[in-house]
Amino acid sequence: MPELPEVETVVRTLRPQLVGQTIRAVWSSGLPLRMRRRVDEAAMRTACIGARVGAVARRAKYILVELERRGRATGTLLIHLGMTGRLRVEARRAPKAKHTHVVWTLSGGNQLRFLDSRRFGWVLAAPDVHGLPELARLGPDALARLDGEAFAQGLAKSSAPIKSFLLDQRRIAGLGNIYVCEALFRARIHPRTPARRARGKARPLLRAIRETLELGIANCGTSFRDFVDANGEPGTNLDALLVYGRTGEPCQRCGTPIRRSVDGGRSTFFCAGCQRR
Repeated sequence: MPELPEVETVVRTLRPQLVGQTIRAVWSSGLPLRMRRRVDEAAMRTACIGARVGAVARRAKYILVELERRGRATGTLLIHLGMTGRLRVEARRAPKAKHTHVVWTLSGGNQLRFLDSRRFGWVLAAPDVHGLPELARLGPDALARLDGEAFAQGLAKSSAPIKSFLLDQRRIAGLGNIYVCEALFRARIHPRTPARRARGKARPLLRAIRETLELGIANCGTSFRDFVDANGEPGTNLDALLVYGRTGEPCQRCGTPIRRSVDGGRSTFFCAGCQRR
């Protein structure tokens, strides 16, 4: 599933291609997406057609396309990529790829296309997305809004394993399995350590989280199979991963073979030498 660096990469590659463009038409496949919900085509057309794209931003793992009319904000497109979602800007006459579910035709002659083979993504248009439950329940952004003291206080109040704590989007928004494994390795914290016992390492852990995310963004995301940016280019962060997906390989710090365990149905990668429980 695309995590914060991948979503930020999509936002950065979309922004120069969308801002200033007017949406001329909207098309939908009619097929249901996340949780078998169908895109509200009527609301989408009302919000989008004739509106100008004023900005493209990110909130956690959500992409926000801000719409305006006559210089005044009128609504926002909220897009979540799910597990296999892609946003591509392509020529209007280019054939639609399989699994294309929403298309926005732009004034410049191109189209913004949302593709999703597994249909776990989601797209909606709303006058004010900030009151939507999808965003209202999110914690502070892991890269931009996370405060060190508040982070330490949150750790102190939780007995959950530190990995589960970091993956909880209500506590910290934007982190996913790949970058949590990498950040815990950088901070030398075992993934099953109770969060309250990691309070003393709150600042180095926060620093590790930001370093991990910033590296992922600098490398344009981690591509295993599905992820590409808005231009169709894969990210290059796979080679920069220190533990994730490296079972059996020697730790780059101490030489201990990297281990893999399964926690909550997700793979966890760590070094038993550097990350002692």
